[in-house]
Amino acid sequence: MAGLSVTPQETSPSIAAIVAAVDPTLPAFREQTSPDGMVTIVFTDIEGSTELMERLGEHRYLKGLLTHNRIVRRSVTKFEGEVVKSQGDGFMLAFASASAALGCSVELQRALARYNERKPDESLHMRIGMHTGNIFQSEEDLHGRAVVLAARITGQARGGEILVSEACRAYTEPTGFWRYGLERELQLKGVATPQRASALEWGPPPA
Repeated sequence: MAGLSVTPQETSPSIAAIVAAVDPTLPAFREQTSPDGMVTIVFTDIEGSTELMERLGEHRYLKGLLTHNRIVRRSVTKFEGEVVKSQGDGFMLAFASASAALGCSVELQRALARYNERKPDESLHMRIGMHTGNIFQSEEDLHGRAVVLAARITGQARGGEILVSEACRAYTEPTGFWRYGLERELQLKGVATPQRASALEWGPPPA
């Protein structure tokens, strides 16, 4: 995966640590693919977590982090995904269905929005990024490429945002169920051509 490493500056320290620890051949993902070998990789982390911990103090921050972790794991189970690895406030997730990955991400953002309403002084703002790729192909290190692209896309997301790669949007938009904002062009280190990504609209469900 020469040229496709991820630094904390490109994404976050927690996500960079996760990427460094993941086997680029993704052997555990064989159960999390669609019939044609597609998998959707999702990364999440908390925006400004270091500053938040300094402001709240370690005890209050860790209490909120445990709540965050329970929310993530519960939602991933509900949408039949897999927690591949977690580090600090960051998670790497895998889904056989791109729509399931989107559904899980929307539920996460809505759950944290409700948490923030209850605890405005301790609010947590999650960044989510994802990419859909084929992990059975071996040309050009596509195994690791899906992971790295998802990590770098997450690094471009803002707190409260779900940033979706062009490939993931192409899989899910034809259903008519998901709504996206305008495409953004991202120049990612180690990737020759600019990558496009779109923010998924995830506002509160209708009453």
